Amino acid sequence: MKTILKLTLIFVIVIINNSKAQNAKKTNSREITPNVTTSDVSSKDELYIGKEFYSGDELNTYTFITSKKINDKDSLTYSIYKKNDAESYSFSIEKLVSNEDKKLYKILDLFVFTHYKTENHRVKILNTTHGYSVLFIKKDEILKKWKFNSDNSKINKIWAGKYKCNFLRIKEESADPRAYAMIVVIIKGNSATFQLEGYNEVLNKKLLVLNRGPNKITLHEKNQKNSKFTITRSNNKLIFTSDLLNKITGEVANYKLERISL
Repeated sequence: MKTILKLTLIFVIVIINNSKAQNAKKTNSREITPNVTTSDVSSKDELYIGKEFYSGDELNTYTFITSKKINDKDSLTYSIYKKNDAESYSFSIEKLVSNEDKKLYKILDLFVFTHYKTENHRVKILNTTHGYSVLFIKKDEILKKWKFNSDNSKINKIWAGKYKCNFLRIKEESADPRAYAMIVVIIKGNSATFQLEGYNEVLNKKLLVLNRGPNKITLHEKNQKNSKFTITRSNNKLIFTSDLLNKITGEVANYKLERISL
């Protein structure tokens, strides 16, 4: 009888211990499980540096206040927007990058401020030795100052013109004139065109200038920002690269351009 009671007691103790262990495992698993929700993922603001937009595009989280030209030669304007759910305003410096079907603008810089009043805030443009400055002023306080170099117009003239290049499109048929193709690039202002003329294909793409300097200009397809084209000046040579050509030919290559007109 005593033996039966001892065995029963041991069995009860084992069951209790197993139950505690299982509860402990459940508690630990709850402690290490991350509490992730979709609200933890922050979304990009509707206005940001580098954004391109067409004239007349509607905003969801901002209300347009005003816009005025800064400089006609550089195609610069400024705009002021109010955030709908807060006492927050954005002063935007914008550049006209295309004026074909609709005006296309790009945001160059943003300044966020509060408590905007037309009678207290103003914009002043000052001519400087190398260009001009844009001052955003509240009463007598300069909130933000931008400096622009007028040498940009000289850089624009450096790259304006028509370029071409003949290259061997079908390498295994080098003796056949039809194996060659021609690249034509025409740059005018902030826009450009890319043409590929060959036996196998004829392409015509509209491009926009992304950035340019004395020795390099970068462009991209109007409707495909990731498709970039570059012309680099090196040792009096003009070297052309294109993501689109790399995709078409199946190889990464450089092409030597000849400038045939201004």
